[in-house]
Order: sequence, then structure tokens, then C-alpha cells
Amino acid sequence: MTTRERTWLVIGLVMGAVVAASIVIGRQYVVSRQEPTAAAAGTSLDTPAAQPDIPSSADTAVSVELNEQEQKVIGVETAEVKRQTIRKEIVAPGKVVEPETGIGAISARIGGRIEKLLINITGETVDRGQPVALIYSPEVFTAGEEYRLALENRQRLGASKEAQAISDADELVRASRRRLELWGVSAQQIEEIASAAEKAVQITTYSPVSGVITKRNVAEGQYIKEGDVLFEVTDLSTVWVQADIFESDIPLVQTEQRAKIRAPTLGGGSVQGIVDFLQPAVDPQNRTMRARIQVPNPEMRLRPGMFVQVSLERSLGGDVVSVPRSAVLDTGKEKVVYVAKGKGVFEKRSIEASMAGDEFYAVTRGIKAGERVVTHGNFLIDSQTRLTGTVTGMFGGSKAYGTEASSQAPASNYTVTLQLEPAPPKGGSEGTFHVTVTSPDGKPVSDAQVTITLIMPAMPAMGMGEMRSTINLMWNGSEYVGKGTIAMAGPWNVTVEAKRGGQLLGVYRSRFDAK
Repeated sequence: MTTRERTWLVIGLVMGAVVAASIVIGRQYVVSRQEPTAAAAGTSLDTPAAQPDIPSSADTAVSVELNEQEQKVIGVETAEVKRQTIRKEIVAPGKVVEPETGIGAISARIGGRIEKLLINITGETVDRGQPVALIYSPEVFTAGEEYRLALENRQRLGASKEAQAISDADELVRASRRRLELWGVSAQQIEEIASAAEKAVQITTYSPVSGVITKRNVAEGQYIKEGDVLFEVTDLSTVWVQADIFESDIPLVQTEQRAKIRAPTLGGGSVQGIVDFLQPAVDPQNRTMRARIQVPNPEMRLRPGMFVQVSLERSLGGDVVSVPRSAVLDTGKEKVVYVAKGKGVFEKRSIEASMAGDEFYAVTRGIKAGERVVTHGNFLIDSQTRLTGTVTGMFGGSKAYGTEASSQAPASNYTVTLQLEPAPPKGGSEGTFHVTVTSPDGKPVSDAQVTITLIMPAMPAMGMGEMRSTINLMWNGSEYVGKGTIAMAGPWNVTVEAKRGGQLLGVYRSRFDAK
């Protein structure tokens, strides 16, 4: 065989191997360039009839083909994209405080000595018009003498024929009586003064407001002056709740907005309030704005000083194309969904979303109503596509994990499982991670080095770089356990690695949304 013939033989063998490999890989994944679809006319959330644009002819769509068994293993679930109203619930911590408009005082209208207090305990409830104290006043006694003498003078001039003298006597009676009335002397007490001049007069002081006694300033036997405050009272039939709104949520809060208040004393229920004031400045320390909420409190179930939870719901848009949040993979540079095309084909699609509600994104480009998107299993499909270009091993939920093939792993697969506590984790708090590693023969592995890596993708639009933390787990006799802080709420990628002597036994990659 000549050199030229040998060369062509080698080239033929190489080309044949390439074709064979392409056929094998194509059984699981199909990469194709989709035909462009006509873009819908203008996209605006303010126009209900607007349809979001789908990818242009310049876009390259990656499609993944999975058979029924592979979909079952991964746990693929889909949901239909619909047009609907998107809402967002803003949850903020709050504190019950006394309403400044409900603070009042019970003051002495006369000077004298406190003969008796009819209310003695701070915290008692008082009603408007309720007697609270008896006061003896020498001034009132003197005024009572003047009134009695005025009555006697008018009686003495009753038979007089001088009309002016009678008129003056009547005017003196009216003036002396009016003086007693201004001091708070009741009509019955005025009659007692007229009939018993030497009787000591105790003036009853009445509460001008209803509420709770928050402070007592006097004691029995104490001498007071006119205008002295006897009791301080707060009307708690309506209370204020001061809620701390996080800076990112400030644009979604406005006055006259309804708020839902939850507290332990409400027995699992809630009460409604109205936002009536927004603090004009943001606290520079915790980056929150204070919102004041007026809350009816007829049964006194909310007490000043109590901590409560405040929920404010806001509509972000009506009749907009909505994609479930669980269907969207946010890489920081783009938002991606996997669209179910039928017959086991799932197309990777980049979308544009203007708003994020509690459960849905408002999509302005990339998908339209009526299409179906993957809501569960999409992260596993995407992560394996990015990392290995193929689906390897068995994948499950947050409680049962599979393994991933690796050049460092032995031929026999190991099984890795993970449990999160709490599930889902909470941003800004510590979580506990439970991991088990099982050998191919079903026995637990107790001598592995297990680490968990948490990654929150960078968000350039917000000027935030990638966040990463590593947690080392320890064997406790039955499983590997470790604790770590979830820095903030949002989507986190989690990778679990189990090694022994530097050799990789198994890897698990998944995603969770911290609340």
C-alpha cells in the first residue's frame, strides 16, 4: 500500500469515528437552529393586548431531548404561560406604639386637696365622663358662700319695688352660679351649697377622654394647683404600627394602602390597617423607611410595645404574560427558561422580564401565552448541559440526590443525599445541612470529606458580584452535618462534593431560593 493510500485510509477512519460519536450524542441532545417566528408588535405592560416578542432570527436555540424515563428521573414538571395579574407581597417587621393623636390628660380644674382617688392603678381603663377624683377646694367653698349670699340677697329684695335692684340681684346670682359651673361643680352640688353653707364641698373631677391610664401623678391627701395633671391617658381603640420597609420595597408602598397585621395575640388571624404616613428619610444604618399604619383595636388585642408582622400586597400589573418564578433560571446576565416543545423536546429560551412578583415574572420578550415551561427539573437540565453537555446519573429533589460522573470518580457510583433545615432556607440566617454518602453496595460511607459550596450568581444590573461560601460537614455517627449562613434571600446554586483521600466519590448540583 502506498503512502497516499495509507493517508486516505486514516482520514476515512477518523471521519467514521466522528460520525458515530455524533449519532450517539444525538440520541440525548439535539442542537438545532430554530426557524424565526414573527415578533409580536410593541411590548408594553401598559397595553394589555401586547404580546412579548419571541427570539429573532439571530438567536440560536438549544433544544434538549429526553425520553420519559429521563424526565421521570429528573422530575420534570411543566406549567402553561398565561396572561394574568402579577402581585407582590411585601413583608416587614413592625412594632405597636401609642397613637400620638390618642394621648390625653385629666387635669384639675381647681386647686385644693385630693380627698379621694376613684382610680388608683396605672393600666386601668377609663371612660369619658367617668369620675376619677374628689377634691376639696377652699376657693370653691368661698365661691359657694358668695352664691348662697347672692341667693339670700335676691330673696330679700323680692318684695322691693325697685326693678333695678332686683335685676342686679338676679345678675349676681347668675354670675356666682356660673363661676361654680366653670370649676366643674355639678348642678346637684350647687344645690347642696345653697342649702348647707357650712358643709365642706368635694368637687368631683371627671375624665374628658376614654382610654387607658398610662401614668398617675397624684396621691390622696396631696395638694394640687389648678391645671395640674392628675392622670395621663391614651386612647388605644386605634393604635399605630410602625413598619420598617426595606429600601428595595419602598417604591411599592404608598399612603392609603391596605396592610395586614399579624401578631401572636390575634390567635393566628390578622387585622387590617391603612398606611397613613411614610417617613421622608431612610435610616442610614439599616436602610429602611418607616411606614405608619393606623389599625383599629377595639378589643385591645394589640398593645404598645408588641412586635408584629406587616404584610402589604401590591399589584404590579394586570393582564401581563406571566412565567412562574420556579421556571426562570437567573444567571445574572440573562434569564433562561426551558420551553416544552412536545415529544420530549425542551428548548432553552432567553427571556426579558420587567417585574418579579411573589410567584410570577412579567415577561416582555422571549415567550408568549399558551406555551409551556419547565418549572421543576430545569436547573438540573441546565446545569448538566453547561457542565458536561449530557445528563449523567440520577437526579431528585432536595431530599434525594444522585451522583455525577467524574474523571476522578471510581467506576462504581456512590449515592449522595441532602436535606436542608429549614426548607427552604431563610436569607440572613443560619441553616443546617444534612448529607449522607452511600457506597454502591448500599452501605453508608463514614470516612469521606464532604463539602458544600453555595454560590449566588453575580447581578451586574444591581452592581453586585458573585457571592460564594463553603461549608465543611462532619460525620456525627449517622450522617454528615454542618451549619452555614445563607447571606441573603434569593437564588443559590448548591454543590455537594464527597471525596476520600483526594478521590471524588460523588457530586450533586442543585438550586434553592432562600426566602
